[in-house]
Amino acid sequence: MKVPKLVRDPGPAQTALDLGISRRQAMSLAITALGGTALAACSPGSASSSHVTLNMWGFADLSKPLVRQYERAHPGVTIQTKISDYDASHQTLLTALASGNGPSIAQIAIDYMGEFVAHAPAFTDLRKFGASSLKSKYLGWRWNGGVAPGGSIVGIPTDVGGMAIAYRTDLFKKAGLPTDPAAVGALWPTWEDYINVGKKYVAATGKKFIDSGKAVFRAESNQGGLKYMDARGKPIHDTNPRIRKSWHDGVAAIDARLSANVATFTPQWDAAVANGTVATLIVPAWMLTQIEQQAPRTKGKWNIAVLPGKIGNDGGSFLAIPKNAPHAKEAYDFIKWLEAPTQQLALFKENNTFPTIPALYTDPAVTHLTNPFFSNAPVGKIYVESVQGMRPHPIGAKDRIIENQFENGLGRVDQGSQSGASSWTQVMSDVKRELQG
Repeated sequence: MKVPKLVRDPGPAQTALDLGISRRQAMSLAITALGGTALAACSPGSASSSHVTLNMWGFADLSKPLVRQYERAHPGVTIQTKISDYDASHQTLLTALASGNGPSIAQIAIDYMGEFVAHAPAFTDLRKFGASSLKSKYLGWRWNGGVAPGGSIVGIPTDVGGMAIAYRTDLFKKAGLPTDPAAVGALWPTWEDYINVGKKYVAATGKKFIDSGKAVFRAESNQGGLKYMDARGKPIHDTNPRIRKSWHDGVAAIDARLSANVATFTPQWDAAVANGTVATLIVPAWMLTQIEQQAPRTKGKWNIAVLPGKIGNDGGSFLAIPKNAPHAKEAYDFIKWLEAPTQQLALFKENNTFPTIPALYTDPAVTHLTNPFFSNAPVGKIYVESVQGMRPHPIGAKDRIIENQFENGLGRVDQGSQSGASSWTQVMSDVKRELQG
């Protein structure tokens, strides 16, 4: 995936850096200031031009069939996208907002939404277009993630990252493990059980069981009602027992030599998925498409079983409109259409992005949906069960910053440069430094 060069803003960020403030804090200050002045001065209304071009910046491209469908139905509208890597896309957006610029539509991941919601004045309040009437259609916790404390609606939720375990049936069979998904899911009611199955697999085959230790940490830490922040926005990364337990299990998987130590979506990860280096993957619904694209020759060799603990969420995004965006009304009309039930169902069938609209969870088109690439696994039923009963955790403005330090720490353990205990100590120090700026 081609990554556009990051836009660098040498203005207020540089001045703040001279004062000893971090670049991220500098952009935050600039966004806050511009949200009440320069950005507010830009009109978000519909343009008088007969032709409108909507630019979307993000980390995952829009569905080309749906974009074409919308453009055919709206001959005066053209939709263009600029896609970059996950963290880079959000950094680019932060920089653009700090300088008073930005796209027509911004795609923001759930991990980052707390940071952008904290700067709600930099975005168009979608209530002005009637977005409040949409609330009842969406999962409550997903909708609320895009609402600022003052009530401003910053973004409309797109998908839900319900989780499951994808596994290679051929590799399980060679290791003497069951291959039926019900029997496989019964092997690991807990994460400790999942690790123990991995130990048996490695002992039988000499191959790796998972892609990385941080994958275990991320999935398990996303299953609780609290993660890095409490409901009041106070950091609890150092006291939350679920974080400590998730770290312990991630390290245990590494120490048991289950990990191939490949970072998700790198060429090394693509190769590991394609050539059978790993036997299992922790898969949010949207990741299924990545496996299909990177390992097409493995079709029919995969199946899907329930996640340890059964429920959980990893990922999902919002579509927002910057305050100074041209053609804001046209942008909202497109977002509203794209995230309506009919289109969300089409997206799930096309690229496995799981809907945020609960009314679809009882629709046979979802509950009976199977995926032939994954041995006709009932993906609709599996992911419905994964998100039902989900206890979402509060997401603060610093969540992604904290997450990066934990992932870096487990990366050091995976690389063998630090023990789990020493890396934990460094993570605590690194998070403290980042939170202080």
